Amino acid sequence: MKDYCQTQSGDLDLSTGDLFPTESTSQHQRDLLLGDMGHIRHRPEVSVGAVEYLLNEDREGLLRRTRQVLAADGQKVEKVAYDPLTCKFEIKASYEND
Repeated sequence: MKDYCQTQSGDLDLSTGDLFPTESTSQHQRDLLLGDMGHIRHRPEVSVGAVEYLLNEDREGLLRRTRQVLAADGQKVEKVAYDPLTCKFEIKASYEND
């Protein structure tokens, strides 16, 4: 999927002086993971709220909810994993129309 490039903090990347399109699947995944329910105004049900799951130490719930949200967003999910030792997610998913 193509969208405007974002910085690591989620702001629009204006480093070239203008907006520019880029492959954005990982940006969308990050936004869906970090957003809480209601975060996306036009689709309030499509967010994971990963921070709350991690604070409550509900890793299985986090992985389940991540799969559900990515699929609802139109992505074909191959793998979702979380390593608590490194605090890193591994997501293998892509939009079905790409």
